[in-house]
Order: sequence, then C-alpha cells, then structure tokens
Amino acid sequence: MKMKRNKVKVEIFVPFGSCICGFAALIEKVGQVTSKFKDLVEVQTKSTKSQEASQYGVQDVCVVVGDKKFSPDFDEKELEEAIKKECRT
Repeated sequence: MKMKRNKVKVEIFVPFGSCICGFAALIEKVGQVTSKFKDLVEVQTKSTKSQEASQYGVQDVCVVVGDKKFSPDFDEKELEEAIKKECRT
C-alpha cells in the first residue's frame, strides 16, 4: 500500500480588507512558481491578523514555506529551492 505524502504548505499572508491590487502581483508570482509543483504543494492565503501569522511572527505581506519567510520581492529560485527542500523532508 502506498503512503500518501503530505503536501508542502505554501502560505501567503495578506492584509484582508485591503485592495487586492496591493498583493495581486505577489499571488501571481507565487502561482507561477507553485504551478511547477502542483501535485506537491498546497497554497493557502491567510490574513496577516490570523493565528498562524502570530505564530510565525508575520506582520506584513509575505510567503511562508516551512521555516522560511519570503518578502513580496522574493527571488523565484529561492522559493523553488524552499519547496524542493520541504519535499525532501
């Protein structure tokens, strides 16, 4: 029997209630990277005021993969590497 592997969580933290135009480019950029790993990742958008944001110490727009936080101007290769690393663990 095959074991079902957990997907890598890619969490996008944004301030809910603000105009989406402020972070649409970030979401699109994350989508471009995660589409390469579509069967391995689960992308979630969460509020910067959420419990998870508090746990990670997130106060502004960012992307979290494992224990890595990425600012909105992240390098796509770095996000890819973080996803690959989480897939191996």
